[in-house]
Order: sequence, then C-alpha cells, then structure tokens
Amino acid sequence: MSYAETIDQAVTNCKQQTILMQRCLVQDKLMDALKHASVMLTELRSPLLSPKQYYELYISIYDSLSILSTYFVESHTKRHHLADLYELVQYAGNILPRLYLMITVGSAYLQSADAPREEIFKDMIEMCKGVQNPIRGLFLRYYLSQRTKQFFQADDSEAKKANVNFIITNFIEMNKLWVRLQHQGPLREREQRTRERKELKVLIGANLVRLSQIVEMDFELYRTEILPLILDQVVQCRDVVSQEYLLDVVCQVFPDEFHLGTLSDLLTTILKLNPAVPINKVVLTLVERLNGFVERNTDVEDLTRGLAFMSVEEGDKNLFFIFWKFLSQMSEERPDLSLQELAPVIRGILKLTLRWYPDNISNVDVLFKFMHEKCKDYGKAASEELDSLFHDLLLASEIKSDTAFFMKLLTECDAYEGLLSAQNLRLQKDCANEILDTLTYAEWRITSKAELEKILQVCGSLFKSTTEKASSSLMLDEESELDSGNWTFAPDQEKLAQLTHLCYNKSIDSHSELLLTCRNWFQQSGKNIIYHSPAILANYWKLIRRCQLRSKKKPETREKLHVTMKQLFKHASRIINDLYNACGAGCFDLLYKLNVQTASLADQCELSDIAYDFFSQAFTIFEESLSDSRIQFQAIVNMAQTLQKTRNLHTESYYETLITRCTLHGSKLLKKQDQCRAVYTCSHLWWATEISPLGEEEGVTESFFREGKRVLECLQRSLRVADSVMDNVQSCELMVEILDRCCYYYIHGDETSTHVGVKYINGLIELIRTNLDSSALEINPILGDGSKNTSDFTYIGIDGSYIYRNPASSVATVYNKATPSKAVHLESIPVEHFNRTLQYIRDQKDVDDRFKAINV
Repeated sequence: MSYAETIDQAVTNCKQQTILMQRCLVQDKLMDALKHASVMLTELRSPLLSPKQYYELYISIYDSLSILSTYFVESHTKRHHLADLYELVQYAGNILPRLYLMITVGSAYLQSADAPREEIFKDMIEMCKGVQNPIRGLFLRYYLSQRTKQFFQADDSEAKKANVNFIITNFIEMNKLWVRLQHQGPLREREQRTRERKELKVLIGANLVRLSQIVEMDFELYRTEILPLILDQVVQCRDVVSQEYLLDVVCQVFPDEFHLGTLSDLLTTILKLNPAVPINKVVLTLVERLNGFVERNTDVEDLTRGLAFMSVEEGDKNLFFIFWKFLSQMSEERPDLSLQELAPVIRGILKLTLRWYPDNISNVDVLFKFMHEKCKDYGKAASEELDSLFHDLLLASEIKSDTAFFMKLLTECDAYEGLLSAQNLRLQKDCANEILDTLTYAEWRITSKAELEKILQVCGSLFKSTTEKASSSLMLDEESELDSGNWTFAPDQEKLAQLTHLCYNKSIDSHSELLLTCRNWFQQSGKNIIYHSPAILANYWKLIRRCQLRSKKKPETREKLHVTMKQLFKHASRIINDLYNACGAGCFDLLYKLNVQTASLADQCELSDIAYDFFSQAFTIFEESLSDSRIQFQAIVNMAQTLQKTRNLHTESYYETLITRCTLHGSKLLKKQDQCRAVYTCSHLWWATEISPLGEEEGVTESFFREGKRVLECLQRSLRVADSVMDNVQSCELMVEILDRCCYYYIHGDETSTHVGVKYINGLIELIRTNLDSSALEINPILGDGSKNTSDFTYIGIDGSYIYRNPASSVATVYNKATPSKAVHLESIPVEHFNRTLQYIRDQKDVDDRFKAINV
C-alpha cells in the first residue's frame, strides 16, 4: 500500500476511509470496516511527515479508531467475540496497522469482565517492540497509553504495582525511541531534530503524569518501585534533552512531600547527568517546589506531616544539610562546572534556606564562603557577563526584604564581603550603592563601631578612585577638574555621605566615635571627601546641639558637657582642615561657609573663644583664597548676616574686631556697586535688633550693641561710592537703596542714637532727584526707524544702551545702540524704585509725626 505525499492528502484520505468504515459498521460488514481502517492506518507509515505533522495525522486517526472501539464494545458477544477479533486483527498485512488494530481491540476487550487482563496487557506491551522506528514506535506506544489509562484505577497494592510496572515499561521504551530520534539523519540537521523532539516531549511526560495519578499518596510505592526505575532510565539514556525534561516533570507532577522524602536520591541523580545538562535549572525547579510547599502549608501540622516523609538519616530532617552535602559532592565530582552554572545553583539553595530557616545566618555564610572559594579558584575577577548572576546572589530580594536580617548579614557574615570583593569593580560599586539605598530607605540606625566598619568595608569599592567617567558616578580624580570647579553631583559619594546620617548612639562619645570612624574611612577617597565632609560636620553640629540641650536640662553635668562640646568643636575643625588639605582651591567657598556656620554655633553655645577662632579662619580664607568678585560679595553678606545674630562675642572686643574687619573687606571689593551694597549692609552690624527666639524685645532688652555714629559712617561711605559710579542709572539705583536703609534706621531709633536725621534724609532725596533729572534724555530720534516712540526713551547707560520706558507697561527694556531690535527686560528702574520709597515715606507720615519733616 502507498501513502500520501503531504499532510493534507493524508488527512483527507483518513477522513474518506473513516466514512467508508462507518458505512460498513452500520451494515455489520466488519471485515470491510477493518480493511478501511487498515488502509487509513497505513498513512502512519509515511516517512515524509515531520513530527508536528505526524501528530496532526495521529489525532485524526485516533478519533476514527475511537469509533471502531465503541463498535467493538457494543457488539461484543452479540455479533463477534472480542477474543476472536483480537486474534483476527493480528493477521493484518503490515505490522503498524496490525498493532494499532490489536490495541484497539484489546482495550475494548479489557472492558469485558471475562477478559484475561494480565495476558492482554503483557501481550500488547511486548508486541509494541515490533516497531522500532522512533516516530512510529513513539506514537504507537502513546496510543497504547491512551487506550489503557482507564484501566489503571486499582485499590489493592498488587494490582497497583502491576499497573505501575506496565506504565513504567511503556515509559522506558518510549523514552528510548525519543532519544533515538535525535541520532537519525545528517549532522547538519541536529538542531532541527532537537526542536522537533521538544515538540514531542508531552508524549513521554504523559506516562509520568499517569503514574502520579496512580500512586496518589502511597509514598512507599513511589520510593521503592517508581522513582528508582525512573531515575535509572534518566541516567542511562545520557541524552541532554531527555534528562532535563524528565527530571523537570518528576519535580512537577509528584507531591511535595514525596520530594522531601527522596531528596537525596534526586540530588544524587543530578550529579550523574550528562555534563551538558544545565544543573541549575533542575535544582531551581526542585527548590521552587520545596519553597512552594512551605507557602502552601502555613499550618504547623501540615509542615510536620510533610517533614515526616523525610528519614532521620537525611541530615536529621534538615533540608539545608542535604543540599550542602550535594554541593560538596558536586564540587568534588564536577570541578568543570563554571561560575555561570554554579551561581544559579547557590542562588536557589540560598532562596530555600531563607524560606525554610529564615533566621539562620550560618547557612547563608556557608553558601557565600563556598562561592567565594570557587571565585578564588577561578583565579581572576568574574567577567561582566556574570554580573547579573552575582548581583542576584549578593542582593537577593529575600535578603533585602528583611532589613534586620540584611544588616545582620552585612555585619556578621565575613564571607559576604569576601565574595563581593572577588567581583569586578563595577559590580562592587553597583552592589554597594544598592546596599546604601536599602539602609537609607529603611532609615536603619547604626549604633556600634563594629557594625559601621563592616558596612564601610562592604562599601569599600566606592572609596576607590577610577578614571572612568561613568554616568552613575562622577568622581573627582583629576586636579584640573576640581581646581576649575567643574565638579558636579556624584551619586556614589552622596550615598556615602548619607551613611553618616544613619549613625546614632545615645551616648555622645559613642556617636562621636562613629563619626570619626566615617571620617577615617572617607580619607581613602581623596578629593571626593568634598562630598562627605559637610555631612560629617553637620552631624557634629547636631551632637553639639545635643550637648547644649542636655546641659540645660541637667545642670549637674554642665561642666562635663562643656568639655565635651569643646572636644566636638576640635573634631569639627579637623574635618574642615582635612577638606582644605585634600581639595584646596576647589572648595574655598565651601570652607568659608562651613567656618562661618560653625562659628555661629559656637557663639550660640556661649563659647566665644572658639567662635572667634572660626570667624578668623573664615576671614583668612576670604583674604587668601576667594578671588572671584561675585563670591567675595556673597561672602561678605553671609558674614554680616551671621555676625549680626551673635550675642556672646562682646567679651574682649571680639565682636567689634570682627565687624570692623568685615566692613573693611566690604569697602575693598573690586566693583563699586558691590562696595556700596556691602558697606551699607555692614551698617547693620553696628545696630543690633531683637531676636525673638532668644527672648529679646525692643524697648525691654538693654544689652543691644548699637553705635549710631558708625552706622552713619557706613551709610556716608556707601553714598560716596554710589556717587562715584559712572553709570548714572546704576548710581541712582544705589542711592535709592541707601535711602531705604536710612528710612529703616529713622524708624528704629531717634536721631540722637542713629545719627541718621531729617537733614541727612532730605539731602539724600534731593541728590537723587538731581541725578535723575540730569540723566533724562531729550527727545532724540536716534533710533529713528519709526518702530518706537522716541519720547518714551528716558535714560541712557554708560555703555551706550538706552532704557526704554513705556508708560503703559511696568517693565523697562534695554536697547543696545548697535542692535536696537534685541531687547532684554529689566525688573525695575531707579525712577520706579524711588517713587515707591517716596510713597512709603508719605504713608508713614500718617502714623509717625517725625516723617512730616521729610520733604517728598
């Protein structure tokens, strides 16, 4: 007999033969029906079909044979005896149709009470050996499995064993055929055959599913009869695809409790697999099942029942002990395993021990130590290709989810730091960053020096300099970059700085020791301490504040705390000096501000000598290192604001010395407008005002430092500078600002104390008016393009620019003489500012009669 050349033709022929077979069955023409069935089954002999196409054809034929099987059952003893038919079909001309028909009749005969079950089972399983073609034999045995599955339900142990033996025998033969399929055909088609085999794997797995349904909860039957035979076949086949798939199915289809009781056998089998089999996949599948058992059985009784399947010999019912023996044995028998294969295995066992024994840090330490030894045997840092594997191992989600356990791991597990240090620098930094993020997010408190040093050691990679300018870390390593001020935000270093804020201890001395430890470690990062020092210093400020508060609450400890505060200020000074020595020109502005802020704190703590020293250091930096005019002006303003709030520098003339020095530096600034503003700002240093949080009140507190004569001198000095500015607009603006200061002093003191009187204010107003009038432009069509009304151009700048003022608008616009079309909007002009000040004076006349003497 011939067969179709394509799958479509084969399916069509099957449908035609099925219709003819049904007609014969209706007419009770059994022999003709069997003939049509045999012709249909001949299509299964086609060597032209791929496994996928063969499966499609098999499904069509299975449905047709189901019709024939139903007829056999219904006609038994009525028209034909199945025993006779069983003998009859074995005379079919070709072996493949013959066996399909034999199985069909035999399975129908098994439904009869008088059928010799054992003989029929044995005969069918033996006869199937006659087909050794991989594809044909595989589907033939799958057909046998499908037709006989309904007969495997048995209650007595003997019948159950017989059924198990039948299924296992069929499974073994099917697996052999499946493996043989890999070795047919040319070598160049090997990958294609592997894909085709994987499409057929469900045929093999169906037998194991059937076994799991039979065994139910009969663990003894599983342990003694089923698993040994399955594992023996897995080892003997030596096929990578088969071994990987079958072990996965075993782990998936049988109960979790069975795996607990046979864990050693499963792990021993894994060591005997083909070296090409990925061990990690098999182990991870098993781990997932065991972890799932814990998740599904939260009740203690259920867990106890599951653990009862484990024998005492298996590590005293300790799962980790069993896996550890497996790792040790694997290390000896498979030294060829790469880090890429080992890392997922360790990750899986780590996940298991964290799930079953969540508080056992020693188990985790053993695993990390084992992996560290393997990394050392490797002889060099792991490649970047393995980064994700080691990252998942070192920072497993199960570890980080419990911050207390994670902290315990970092501080007590020595192997953790060792394994991390064995990785490449990039991975070390990524892990260190994530560790710091975890601790910061959880707001974990580091209370002991030992804990802190362990964490700093784990994060040691962040202290190492690198010339790589990675986007994740902009570190300062080149002299030119830092000196030029081109440094920017560095996430790595900022996270290290945040670590200092996690340090805390109720004991001030212990807390100070933690900060000193941070300082000593951060010294390794060289110029990058510019990111750390402000954080450490800020924490010292907090400590000093704690000392101050405690001394107020406990007067008996005031003397001791006073000594402690002085020591803390010494530490603060050392940190500032370290920053100066390491970074130099790159952070003079920062050093200046840190000294000023520390000086202010010392004044609040009534330590005038220390405050004076820090202020003096700030002035030294200003004089020797700050050269940019803009920064100098800001520094003077900052100093003036701070000094104005001090209250304990009046002893030994500290305050007067400092404010005189500040005013003198302000008067020597490069730009005249900066000189003017700095000097009139410094005038406030000679006229202290109340600070409400300190309990001061105007008219009640008598200890204010006030020297009105010096106030007037500052205002006169700033006015002379303003008058000397060549830009008329800028000069007028500065004068209006000075007028504002005069009004302030006129309100907050009488003329005899501030020396700022009506005569001086009237003279200043008249001077401003005169200067504004002299700056007004005559109508001049100098822009002459007709686009603007030239009468609206009222002021001219020293650089030749015109200030346009449209009465309908509240903004002014500067036009350059060369490019009048390009406009830049200004926030205000002197006329508006002057008018607002005059309006304020008019309003004050309603509430203060003294202002009526001012001519506006």
